[in-house]
Amino acid sequence: MKRILRFYFWVLCVSGLLSPLFAQGIPDIPEPMVFDLVRELGARQGELEINVLAEFPLSSNSSHFVEWAPEIEYAIWDNFAVEFELPIEDTTVEAFKLAFQYTFGYSKSGRFIHGTQFMVEKIRNKAKWDFSLLYIPAYKFNEIWSVLALVGLRQQVGSESQDKTTTLLLNATVFAKISERITLGMEFNNSDPGNFDEEEEPELLVMPQVHIEFSDHWSVQTGVGCEFTGSQVNATGAIRMIAEF
Repeated sequence: MKRILRFYFWVLCVSGLLSPLFAQGIPDIPEPMVFDLVRELGARQGELEINVLAEFPLSSNSSHFVEWAPEIEYAIWDNFAVEFELPIEDTTVEAFKLAFQYTFGYSKSGRFIHGTQFMVEKIRNKAKWDFSLLYIPAYKFNEIWSVLALVGLRQQVGSESQDKTTTLLLNATVFAKISERITLGMEFNNSDPGNFDEEEEPELLVMPQVHIEFSDHWSVQTGVGCEFTGSQVNATGAIRMIAEF
């Protein structure tokens, strides 16, 4: 927990020093599919989103469950949004998750935007909690290419917490907007299944994806990628269905 607090302190200090460089011009940068945000950075007050993510194994030798997570996101004020999520494995609710996200600012050029996200997750039926803090920088190179990253730490506490209670969180996604309604992405995400099963090893997920906006209110994200766990490589699919209001 001390590491997370120190990390958060330095993020706030650096962001405060850089704040004079930021003004108007919110860049339109997509969200990753697997590790999505609490609304997009620069969310406006009153924005509401309901979505559900499903991940499912495609390799015959994979022992993973179907993982899915319904969630609701709401921007309480400009640049500040909250989220409630239910991580589920098959039909079992594994945890209860609450997240908060704040956007620090945007560059005058309309290309750079950054923020922070804090998450609290109670593992169901176990005496352990996860606290995560992330810094989120994003940059729009031009009308086609953009990139977004999430970098932070997760601290686990409780009498049933793992031996390794601090985990580095890393996610990076490159986007290519090929039309007004279609965006392609390549997402790289580390994950640590030890939350629910201490015997599993950390994973690296590489997920090519496509985002399709059917209207201003309805969209879908889907992709097929690979999970690298130790010496194993397993194919995995994912889909996120989104309703925005």
